[in-house]
Amino acid sequence: MSSKRLLPTQTTLEMLSPSSIAAYATRYALRVQPFLCLCKETSNPYKQFVLDIHDSLNAIISGPEAESASLNADELLSYALQIPEDEVTPKTKTAAISSAHAFKSTAYIANDFLTEGFDSAVKAIENANLIICEMNCPMAPALIDFEFLKELRHGDPINYFFDCGDSGPLGELWHGNTPDWFLDAQKIYAKNIALWKKEVLQ
Repeated sequence: MSSKRLLPTQTTLEMLSPSSIAAYATRYALRVQPFLCLCKETSNPYKQFVLDIHDSLNAIISGPEAESASLNADELLSYALQIPEDEVTPKTKTAAISSAHAFKSTAYIANDFLTEGFDSAVKAIENANLIICEMNCPMAPALIDFEFLKELRHGDPINYFFDCGDSGPLGELWHGNTPDWFLDAQKIYAKNIALWKKEVLQ
């Protein structure tokens, strides 16, 4: 099955509220986030980038924080697009671009910049999907997310954001079908995040 067939079309994404589009993109990015710590080399700027993405990707952005979040998202995306090829694996760079676009989608939608936010959501999904398809992962979790978000109706769709992780209203990231590769990569990710935080604080 081609990766193109698995991607949501513009028409189907527009069935979701703006904040739900951001949530859908974030869920895609979270599924490939562990690849951020599978690097050939690890420079200090890259460590800082990963830590910033770790803190920002699933952030719940309120109105007063939206402008600064957008600026931060632009900086993180600019860095992700320019990560040297000799520093990371192709999957790692793709995961970095997906994660940065997902954060930008949330930040821009929080600012009511819907066109730019939508564009970044699509790019976050496209990049994550490249990895997901290469790893032969089932798409059922994403379909479950979509159906939930399509029915979601809570207050102002621009301002309503929520935790997109396992503990949020969408439930487990993989809905009971967590791939072995994700579990293995997640262990490395958690270990490196803790280590890199200590190193950055020194």
